[in-house]
Amino acid sequence: MELPCTESLRGASSFTCRRISCRQMQRYSQPLPNSSPGNEAGTGKRGEADSYEEPMKIDGTRKITSTANERIKSVRRLHKKKERDKTNLFIIEGHRELAAALESGIEVIEVFAHTDAVVDPEKIELFEGLEDSPIKITPVSKRVLEKISYREDSSGFVAVAKKPALSLERFPKVKDPLYLVIDSIEKPGNIGALMRTADGAGVSGVIVTGGTSDLFSPNTVRSSLGALFTLHIALAASVEAIAFLRRRGVKIVATTPSAEKLYTDTDMTCPTAVVCGSEDRGLETDWLDAADERVRIMMRGNCDSLNVSASTAVLLYEALRQRESAKKNR
Repeated sequence: MELPCTESLRGASSFTCRRISCRQMQRYSQPLPNSSPGNEAGTGKRGEADSYEEPMKIDGTRKITSTANERIKSVRRLHKKKERDKTNLFIIEGHRELAAALESGIEVIEVFAHTDAVVDPEKIELFEGLEDSPIKITPVSKRVLEKISYREDSSGFVAVAKKPALSLERFPKVKDPLYLVIDSIEKPGNIGALMRTADGAGVSGVIVTGGTSDLFSPNTVRSSLGALFTLHIALAASVEAIAFLRRRGVKIVATTPSAEKLYTDTDMTCPTAVVCGSEDRGLETDWLDAADERVRIMMRGNCDSLNVSASTAVLLYEALRQRESAKKNR
């Protein structure tokens, strides 16, 4: 599946409440793939009555109401990782996540909006930045939106976007950076939660290694609450990531229950990378061998470790505490 490519909506960082204009809604006519000419809002069969609901036009654009529509099927297929990898596309659900994507310059190709969301004053403000953009807006029925949504509450919006470039070389050089390395973590919910924590702690970048993480799963996008779009993120092999950190003079801190040193006893005011690994297998040997320091979190109960999201939050916020304390003492 290939969707029509557009230029990204960059600079659309402010939105005000307004209704989608007829001019904006009529601007686009190019169908998604697998649609028959002159039938992009239908089911693939000319003249099928259930393709639209009355009134047939909303602000000048026909509303898709058939779940058998080929464009809707194309979006639905993006729920699968195989299709996302094949097309280099993914879906964004929810007005908060969509706003974060737009403000971060993510290349959004098309937005499918349920009528109620289009007239909702709290959400329509998203479309201010779309007034003169190349982004296509397609109104759909509630039933169609539910079909293409991965979660129960998409708050009226499902967008199709291109995956951004995720290269280490795109990381800006900053003084005393704090990086998070996510190694071989598979659960999308954990990855999204780690992104939120990284964003909250103000990390300089997130490096994802191991090849098993699905960054653009709908669950990852949702659980990150937009942090996936606001952070500097790179995908890399462990060897490549370690070499990158060495070139930038970054201390690698690995978390492992077997370490003798407590995390509070390591200095994280210098350039630091905190590495977290799979809860089942722990850190890969490459990272344990490369670590400048191995640290653990004190456990007083019967369990020997915390959930990866919780343990990473503990370390990142300790790093933040140390850095804020150092600023005050200068």
